[in-house]
Amino acid sequence: MPLNLARRGGGILQKLHLSDAFSRPVRVAIAQSHVRRVSLITRGQALRPICRVLPSTSVFSQRLLKTYATTSDSKSEKKISTNSTKGGKGTKKTTKKAKKSSTAKPKPKPKPRKQLTEKQKEAKKTRELRDLIKALKATALEAPKKLPERVANLSIIEKLQETRKTHNNTQEAFKAATELAKTISEEERARFAAVAESNRNSNESTYDQWIKSHTPLQIKEANLARNRLTKLTNKRYPPLRDDRLVKRPSSSYVFFFIERTGQGDFKHMAAKDIATRVAEEWKGLTESEKEKYHKLQLADTERYLREYQEVYGVEAPHVRKSSE
Repeated sequence: MPLNLARRGGGILQKLHLSDAFSRPVRVAIAQSHVRRVSLITRGQALRPICRVLPSTSVFSQRLLKTYATTSDSKSEKKISTNSTKGGKGTKKTTKKAKKSSTAKPKPKPKPRKQLTEKQKEAKKTRELRDLIKALKATALEAPKKLPERVANLSIIEKLQETRKTHNNTQEAFKAATELAKTISEEERARFAAVAESNRNSNESTYDQWIKSHTPLQIKEANLARNRLTKLTNKRYPPLRDDRLVKRPSSSYVFFFIERTGQGDFKHMAAKDIATRVAEEWKGLTESEKEKYHKLQLADTERYLREYQEVYGVEAPHVRKSSE
């Protein structure tokens, strides 16, 4: 309706360039050759134009694109500046943490131990010795108790059963049994001897079974513990007998000693004198004469190392392969 009115009207409306006045095309195209100006009123009076030439749609689109591009660019710049600002803040935080760690309080020093008195030291030493002896006894193993193997002991045990009936005191009863055991008849002695032999065989069988119930390494360690217990307690702990134990290697001097004493040259001499004489002879030998016995020691050491590994299942400790 406004378009038709503009075409029918005279004067001013007819002179308008309507194709540029609208951003979209109209149904009837308007000629591009129209003069883009504003007609004046027929009175001849000078009037201002009632409108101005509007830019085309292409111009509007280009302006809009520039506007959008500017807006996005400005936003991206803001983002970048924001990120850089955040990064700067992160760096500051790290610096603060580093300062905190550098100024951390040192750990408190451990309290010094209290000095023990002499009495406390002695008590500690006694306690440690008691614990050591207890551990050694556990390692030393306890052999099975034996039955009496001597005739005298068997006779006293039997006579003690009689004297207890007539003596209230155990000590007096034992003394009386000991005196009666000395006066036993030959028949009783023979009977006690037979019992002693039977007990001896039984003890041997029981002991062998008990030994075989342990490994050779356990028996070896038990003997080491028994040896140490003997030194610590001043009480005799005899070593356990086991044929499976590996015999230690002999030195070159031992081989020489066995050879010299086996020749029969020292039959009428005391053991102490024999040892002194053989030691002097050993010192008088040259190195070439001792070489024979050094080789025997080396061979015996190799035997020991081999058997130790086979029997105990572990490597043997270091042993000397030559004698000085």
